Amino acid sequence: MKKIIAMISAVAMCAAMFTACSSESDTSATETTETTVADTTVSETVAEETEESVDEVPAETEESVEESTEEDVPSEDGGEVGANPLQALADAALAAGEWPAMMEITDTMMLTDYFMLDPENANYRNMIVMQCPMSATMSEVIIIEADDVEAAKADLNARREKAITQDAWYPNDVELAEASIVGTEGDYAYFILAAAAAEAEPALVEAIKAL
Repeated sequence: MKKIIAMISAVAMCAAMFTACSSESDTSATETTETTVADTTVSETVAEETEESVDEVPAETEESVEESTEEDVPSEDGGEVGANPLQALADAALAAGEWPAMMEITDTMMLTDYFMLDPENANYRNMIVMQCPMSATMSEVIIIEADDVEAAKADLNARREKAITQDAWYPNDVELAEASIVGTEGDYAYFILAAAAAEAEPALVEAIKAL
């Protein structure tokens, strides 16, 4: 009887152990499933929020992108929007002979005081003033499209006289200023002061005629 009771007890203990292990396995499986579901839910939520943030682009940002794109769009004649309409003529003159680095002068005070040209002059339809920014190399190209081209030519002659008497400091600059050219072609008056002035004038005239 004792042996039988001992065997029954042993069997009961084994059954209890198997039941406990099975319960733990079920619990672990349940927890793993719940964790996976939770992770999936979080991922889906993050994805939805990301899509919403991408879709909801501020109107100001969209307008800024459109404005910057419009500024970079070239004009119908191939130039950039906002470029000086006389730039192509200036480039034609600068392409003839050798020139130092040139830049367009747009400062109103400098145009008025140094070049003696009023950018608000009602006679001027368009004007471009190109100059070498280095004082050691005196080079200028000025082109004016005017209603009264002779009046514009007189203004450029005044600029030439000032260049000779006041602005030319070095002997080489004095020679360049004295050899500078003032002329007209059609509705355009021009002033060229540079070592390449003699080459630049016919190139500029041909460019004006080709308009």
